[in-house]
Amino acid sequence: MTEIRSFLISNNNGDEVCITNYGARIIQWYTEVAGEERNIVLGYSSLADYLEDPFYHGAIVGPFANRIKDAQVTIEGQLYPLDANEGYNHLHGGTHGLSQQFWQLEQQSEQSVTLSCAIANGHDGYPGAITFSVTYSLTDEGELTIALSAIAEQPTVVGLTSHPYFNLAGIENDADRHLLHVNAEYFTEVDEKLIPTGAILPVKDTHFDFQKPRTLTHVSRDVIDQNFVIHPGDKHHATLISPDKKLQLHVSSDMPGLQVYTADHLFGRFIPRQGICLEPQFFPNSPNVSDFPFSLTTPEHPYSANISYRLVKPHDKPSD
Repeated sequence: MTEIRSFLISNNNGDEVCITNYGARIIQWYTEVAGEERNIVLGYSSLADYLEDPFYHGAIVGPFANRIKDAQVTIEGQLYPLDANEGYNHLHGGTHGLSQQFWQLEQQSEQSVTLSCAIANGHDGYPGAITFSVTYSLTDEGELTIALSAIAEQPTVVGLTSHPYFNLAGIENDADRHLLHVNAEYFTEVDEKLIPTGAILPVKDTHFDFQKPRTLTHVSRDVIDQNFVIHPGDKHHATLISPDKKLQLHVSSDMPGLQVYTADHLFGRFIPRQGICLEPQFFPNSPNVSDFPFSLTTPEHPYSANISYRLVKPHDKPSD
C-alpha cells in the first residue's frame, strides 16, 4: 500500500493549509481571527483515519461528483454501467472513486502543491483511461484556489468537486448560526433518493432561498443537501459568514451548480451539522439530462475547472 502523506502550504500572513495524498484531501486550514487561531476544516486527528472515512472529508470527489441515476451513462450511443454504491445509484465516483485513491506528488512550493491520479479503462465502470490533476495554491490574500484538470483517452464522463466541511467558528463547535448567501434564483428539484427530476424551480418562497444572507438554524427547514443553479455568467457562488461575524468564506467557480450540504448525516467521531459543505459542480445526473449544462471529456477537449475559497476578515484593521 502506498504511504499516506501530508503536504503543508502557507502564505505570508500565517495561514496554513494541509493536504494529504489520500484523496487529495484538504485536512486542515488554520487562520488567525482576532488574534486567535482557528482550524476551519473538519477532519481527523490521525492521517490513518482517513483510510476508513465514509464522509469524503476534504476530498477531491469524482470522476463524477454527486449522483448519477441508476448508475449508468450513455456515451455516443453506448450504455456504460457504473458502480452502484448508493442503492441503485452512483455517488461521488463510486466505491473506488478519486477520494479513495492515492495521488502522486508532482510539484510543491511554499504556497502551492500539485497532485495527480490516473485510473484505468473500466475503473468503476468509467470508459477510457483518465489522468487527473489538482493544484492547490494559497495566496497572501487568504484565497485557496483549486485548479482541476483531466485528460481522457476516449470520450468519458468527468465532473469533479472539492468536499471540505467548513466551520468558520472553529471545528470544535457546531455549524448552526452561520449566515449563508447563495447566488442562485433556482434549484434542481430532486426525488426521495436525491436524484434530479429534471425540473428547475425558483427558490423564492421555499426553504432554499438564500438570495439574501440568512442564518442556518437546526430546524427542519435547514436540513439541506441540495444543488443550486448559480446565476449564469457569474462566478460568485456563495458567501458563508461565521456566527461572530469575524470571518467570511467567499466561494467562486466556473462550474454551473453548487451543492450545499449541512452535514446532517455525520456520525461517529463527528456530530451532525458540525460542518457545512459548499461544492461547486455540474448538476447531479447531468450526463443523463439533456437540458442540464454538461460536456463530455474527450481527447480533443480535456476537462478543466477552477474553485476558489477566499477568506475575508471584516474586523481586521488594515496594516499601516
